[in-house]
Amino acid sequence: MSFIQDVYALFNNFQDERCRVWNGRQADWNPNWDQEIDGQWELIVKNSPIPLPDDYRDLFYAFGGGGIEDQRPDWVIPDMTFWKWESIEDFAETTDFFDDCPKALPFGDDMGDRIYLIICDNTEHGIYMTGKSMFWDKTFRKKIADSFTELFTNKEVQRRFRNYYSYGDDMGGDGR
Repeated sequence: MSFIQDVYALFNNFQDERCRVWNGRQADWNPNWDQEIDGQWELIVKNSPIPLPDDYRDLFYAFGGGGIEDQRPDWVIPDMTFWKWESIEDFAETTDFFDDCPKALPFGDDMGDRIYLIICDNTEHGIYMTGKSMFWDKTFRKKIADSFTELFTNKEVQRRFRNYYSYGDDMGGDGR
């Protein structure tokens, strides 16, 4: 099974109406997404200050310009969007993101106050979440996974991500 098939299986193929997926192919948002997706990916790769993992490419091609929203009582992971280049650039320009985090790439958000980052430097490496207004402060960053593959295939990582998202820490239990 491919990585994206694993993601779909994790969410029961989005069959429950409380769990939805959308991408840049939404006709009313971006009717030309299929013609633009390669260019968007090239812009992200070209402008990223860090090397990008292969599993990020797979996710971007499946969900780029959109995201995953899970409102089921036994939700798998918190809501997660995957920004196209314009969204990354808009966020970076309004916050001076790349000046404050030269070894990171913001790739999406939770449709609220948190952003998700890929970080690759000497002290931090992996997928992180933090508040949109506190991304520059390492003490507010929470590492959620080493890779996207780990995030979408490892139940313990998913549990920890839910706890960081819901409670700001992980005391070892689920807390739900």
